[in-house]
Amino acid sequence: MFRTLYFLGMVVGLTLGSCSDATRFKVPLQAKFKSAEAYTQGNVLTVTTGTFERTWELTENGLVTRTLASDGAFEILGDIPEMVDWKLPGILNPNAPGQLISLSANAANDQDFTNEHLEISAEFDYPEQGIRLKYVIWAYPDAPGLRTQLFLKKNSDDLPFTDQEEKGRAEYLPLAHTDQTHQLIGYYNDTQHRNTHANEILKDSLLNGQFYQDWANIVVLRQENKGVMLVQESHKCVNQAGIFTGGYLLDSLGLSATGLGIDHEHITENYRPLWAYWTIGFQGDTTELQTALKRFDRMRYPIDPKRDIYIMANNWGTGSSGEQSKFASREENILKEIESQKDLGIDLQQVDDGWQGLDYNNWDYVASASNATYGTYDVYPEGWKNIKKAAATSGLRLGLWAASHIPGEDLLKHFKSGGFTSYKLDFANLNTYDKFHDFVNKVRTFILATDHKVRVNWDVTENPARIGYFFGREYGNIYLENRKPKTPENVIYKPYLVLRDAWQVARYTNLNKFQVSIQNIEMVDRNGSDAYLHNHPYSVAIALMGSPIFFQETQYYSQEARDQIRPLITAYRKHRHAMYQGYVFPIGDTPDNASWTGFQNHNFNSNDGYLTLFRELNNRDNEHAVQLHLLKGKQIILTDLMTQETVTKQVDTNGWIQFSMDTPADFRFYKYRTP
Repeated sequence: MFRTLYFLGMVVGLTLGSCSDATRFKVPLQAKFKSAEAYTQGNVLTVTTGTFERTWELTENGLVTRTLASDGAFEILGDIPEMVDWKLPGILNPNAPGQLISLSANAANDQDFTNEHLEISAEFDYPEQGIRLKYVIWAYPDAPGLRTQLFLKKNSDDLPFTDQEEKGRAEYLPLAHTDQTHQLIGYYNDTQHRNTHANEILKDSLLNGQFYQDWANIVVLRQENKGVMLVQESHKCVNQAGIFTGGYLLDSLGLSATGLGIDHEHITENYRPLWAYWTIGFQGDTTELQTALKRFDRMRYPIDPKRDIYIMANNWGTGSSGEQSKFASREENILKEIESQKDLGIDLQQVDDGWQGLDYNNWDYVASASNATYGTYDVYPEGWKNIKKAAATSGLRLGLWAASHIPGEDLLKHFKSGGFTSYKLDFANLNTYDKFHDFVNKVRTFILATDHKVRVNWDVTENPARIGYFFGREYGNIYLENRKPKTPENVIYKPYLVLRDAWQVARYTNLNKFQVSIQNIEMVDRNGSDAYLHNHPYSVAIALMGSPIFFQETQYYSQEARDQIRPLITAYRKHRHAMYQGYVFPIGDTPDNASWTGFQNHNFNSNDGYLTLFRELNNRDNEHAVQLHLLKGKQIILTDLMTQETVTKQVDTNGWIQFSMDTPADFRFYKYRTP
């Protein structure tokens, strides 16, 4: 028997035998995919992953959540004050009667964009409003939670739109625990301008009692040592609300997610999506919370080793001006970069802005370009032929930058002619429903046209609405931040701030879906950064638990630097496939340039993993205790992957273990295993 995770504070008092014909599932549903299962009894729909279970009551208005548990046991605690999980002001009248017209379940994988799961779809007709609604549930086998999403379409051009004063509701859990302490979690975008000690990338707040907050990606409700969280799958950031992302409301009726993602003006004759939500249960401390979230995140956004594991270099990040960086994208320079990257052990060269010339209206490569600084110069006089051949000879893959408005047919053209497998689409401002979904659909169509041979990476570097942290990672990775040597001043590379951003991103996401920047510390402005007081491997090691990206022209590394970096990359490449099977957790203290800090990568199947541990520049302690996750009371064997020295250590009953480093601005890269 599994432990119960959470019972709802208010549960409908109807028994299975008392429902009317109008609220009874007329055609029974019984479907199973591995450990995931969906079935109906009377007027109750039950969906389970084998670990997490949720039930809904069929009412005259739709479906209303009845219980959340993980052992299949139900407890009737009272009457649910609401009769349907969704509220759609401006679209449906409150308590509008709806008829269930179909209920189905089948194994699915969203056209290979996510892990296989059991997909349950319930379709309702609201004839008085001219609206049809589809409620879709994804049950991943053995997942710690479920994903739900609403879709809407209209049956009439003359919709009787309703009062929009009331807050909408796309997800509802009647959890009326307003006397508890609750947690709200969100991430900031605009990393281009958030590169100071004061500007953290994470907002993590505790609240008591009732609340309405509209900045958070995640809300966590706890009762004793049990908890449930809601995650909005949207592009919301703390400092960018995006499109109808709403907020989280906890009141006497329970927990509501008010972000619909759509308004009545964007409803068409075809089903259109609202924001999806993840409902995830956990039992235990912060480690268990992070574990449940990351397990679900990995199922939703899986990693394909053939496509998603690579070290990238992007030539933009060395230049001191746009003209200089565009000049770096020409063929002559990219050929030098391919040779340099082959020597270092880098996998993928991404050609940044400039290959198309100096404007953003043409999306073919140009033979030449001209500006005031460099005069007229060759760009790609023979097209992609020469860099494609050089990359193939050197065993590298190629990537391509483009502005977000590049037509899909041009993306496909360059895939076919240049063999580019990784794309970065820049300058997006997805501030309307149509802009957002047209852009995402263009990317999806492009990837399908290549039979999933390519991935598209997004970025959170600017404040305009883009993809955010919890959306779109089935299509590629998130590029976290520009960090450059000299200009502009607001993005000068500072090691501890890059480390802090990655450390905080690793708390509530899977870091290996985020690109973490590496810069040439010899070139960084000494007046604006203390990077020069570190060594080159330290800069590289910061990125190893994420998706490493050398945001620079690597040819400018000195021979001494190359000799330092190469052994670390060699060690990383040997172990990275195993690392991508693990889950990354932050360890130590928050990076502040004076801490012991780092990352733990844990594989739950083998119960082993990896550590990258940093003693920061201004830290005075040669020895320090660090608390590890998931290893309380265990003996572990640590292997230093740079020296191959092995030592056996005992983790105490609270997870603490002692480490030592003789000098500050140093790091260790360990593999650990339990005997």
